[in-house]
Amino acid sequence: MATGFVQREVCPLCGSTSRQLLSDLAFDESPLAPFLEDFYGGRLAPAELASERYRIQCCDDCSFIFQDRILDDAGMHRLYQDWVDQACSLHKKRSAKAKRFRQYAGQVKTLTRLFDKAPQQTRVLDYGMGWGYWGRMAQAHGFDVHGLELSALRRDHARQLGLPVMDRLEQADVEFDFIYANQVFEHLPDPRLALEELCRYLHADGIVYLRVPDGRDVIQRLRQGGWSPDLDAIHPLEHINCFTRASLIQLGASAGLRPFQPPLRLEWGSLGGGIRREIADRWFTTHLMFRR
Repeated sequence: MATGFVQREVCPLCGSTSRQLLSDLAFDESPLAPFLEDFYGGRLAPAELASERYRIQCCDDCSFIFQDRILDDAGMHRLYQDWVDQACSLHKKRSAKAKRFRQYAGQVKTLTRLFDKAPQQTRVLDYGMGWGYWGRMAQAHGFDVHGLELSALRRDHARQLGLPVMDRLEQADVEFDFIYANQVFEHLPDPRLALEELCRYLHADGIVYLRVPDGRDVIQRLRQGGWSPDLDAIHPLEHINCFTRASLIQLGASAGLRPFQPPLRLEWGSLGGGIRREIADRWFTTHLMFRR
């Protein structure tokens, strides 16, 4: 079956048509071909992509980094339903170490301090919820959690955990106080439009949390050594948008959002590590909270 691609003619962040090419590789040749075969466990044959190339562009006007040749809708469906190992993905969630769930709990603990009302009165949307484990943690703390997920398999699993799930925003009949989007916007063909649509379901005093891979050193590394498999922020096929902290803030501004600093989360038992985390989160990382 032929795999289709589409061309992104303008910068997905600012709409500019001026860009410079940072990387241009064939999907069916080294180094990409062996990487793709190994990463997808043989479910993707690079020969299917023989007529296409992996191209990384940098916008001349806003410096946003993105792939300009991306899978079409049918190709995206094949990628996330067929090529990604669903059983392996679920196993990673089910067998995650306690550290992962402590991280979820810490995020939800911060959430409890953002609103002057009971958790049961606080509507939360887990946007791109995956298998539903973060949403379940928030639900366990009393929040009114809803999930949006395109994968039917993952929706079914989240429902088994007791979470209400939808596959389209239009199915939501409420406004949300808090929207959580963790590792989502790097995958979206039109991140600016997606955030604008999402904000239509955000309460006037609501908060949006965006977390994406950090691409702060991608340009330098591409110019010095070329593409390598550890450049996850520009993962071929999947991470089609590469954000820095500045470009994530710009994305928020395009939807009328501004970043803000949540309350400090420090505990005596881990004060040193907590301070380092707070410094990184507040000034360097690519996970931020926004409000109107």
